[in-house]
Amino acid sequence: MRRAISFAADGAGTCYGCGPKNPSGLRLQFFETDEGVEVDYVAPEHLAGAPGVVHGGVQATLLDEAMCMTAYAKAGTPVVTGELTVRYVRAVPTGTPLKIRGRIAQHRARSFFIEGAITLAATGEELTRARGRFFAVSLAEGAPAGDGAGKAAS
Repeated sequence: MRRAISFAADGAGTCYGCGPKNPSGLRLQFFETDEGVEVDYVAPEHLAGAPGVVHGGVQATLLDEAMCMTAYAKAGTPVVTGELTVRYVRAVPTGTPLKIRGRIAQHRARSFFIEGAITLAATGEELTRARGRFFAVSLAEGAPAGDGAGKAAS
């Protein structure tokens, strides 16, 4: 299965990661799969740190966005990031088709442990991986649900 999914709470379309109306944003388009969520993306050169290499902070943002959307797609709940650990394995090239994926590794009460990776779309070679803890939130209150340990992050 592969079906398009969007974050319904961003009615204005201005989210930095996925908002289609944010002129400075990444404009990511998410697809739910049997395993989690995936994004097809080609990073433009202006997102480079070193020439031809996607900036590490941008890589972390790509993973954070995909991992948050994973909880939304698979568990039906929006989340905020409580912790994100990123391992940079190989340089991520700009101008090259990439695949960013997320999957829920564990779910406890109101928190999710989610894993993600950036790979080369053509070969599947893993370039960057991440693991994080995400906390379910109530959109009506705009605050973490449950233990309140998470901080709002995008």
